[in-house]
Amino acid sequence: MEDRPYKIVATDENFVQAVVEASRERPVLVDFWAPWCGPCRTLMPMLERIADEYAGRFTLAKLNTDESPGIAGHFGIRSIPTAMLFRGGEVVDQFVGVQPETVIRDLLDRHLDARAQPEGSQDLRSHAEAQLERRDARAAAAAIAALAAAQPEHPALGSLRARLAFLEASVAEPDVMSLRARLERDAGDAATRHALAAHHALAGDYATAVSEWLELMRRDRRFGDDLARRSLLGAFDVLGEGDPLVLSTRRRMASLLH
Repeated sequence: MEDRPYKIVATDENFVQAVVEASRERPVLVDFWAPWCGPCRTLMPMLERIADEYAGRFTLAKLNTDESPGIAGHFGIRSIPTAMLFRGGEVVDQFVGVQPETVIRDLLDRHLDARAQPEGSQDLRSHAEAQLERRDARAAAAAIAALAAAQPEHPALGSLRARLAFLEASVAEPDVMSLRARLERDAGDAATRHALAAHHALAGDYATAVSEWLELMRRDRRFGDDLARRSLLGAFDVLGEGDPLVLSTRRRMASLLH
């Protein structure tokens, strides 16, 4: 896990002190995971990105259930990933499986001290998230602008702006089947390839979206003022630097750039 004071690895040795006792000062979200668990690899970078955006309002602790089966058994962990939120020395909330970011943020916001952030910024951020989920590009743009005005350095702005760009590209070309047909007829149609990639990103299929933008970079770096590269950087903002897809894509980008 990236070296941040609000991101820790929980073990048998430190669990009582680093999780239970520490939660009396600041909430601790424990991610119960295992290396063989596919969904765990999806949830983990999402939680790390949220922890970065909340910037220390809670501690994220990763606990490997293979290495600490006793603790997992004590808390009745039967399915992973499971996340438990500790506050005041006890479990106050939890969820099982990979959940949408909005669900995770809502859970956290129910228990975190609202005074730890500028007044109203979380409401604005939640409003922007909601408008993006509703695919309302105009309302989302207004909410993001309001958040930027209230807190220009808000850590979620990069991700929100990237998602808005994907939404706007998708709204401009809403017919996915037509886009696919056009690309089959002309693989060099840069605008169509970009629009299709944006649809994939908006649907959460970032692996396909990234593949399309890399192909666009390979074919036409100059299209849209380097739009493929800028879109990839936006996807990185959404996924978070710790995501394995981001790490592998950066290597592929480097090979295209050089």
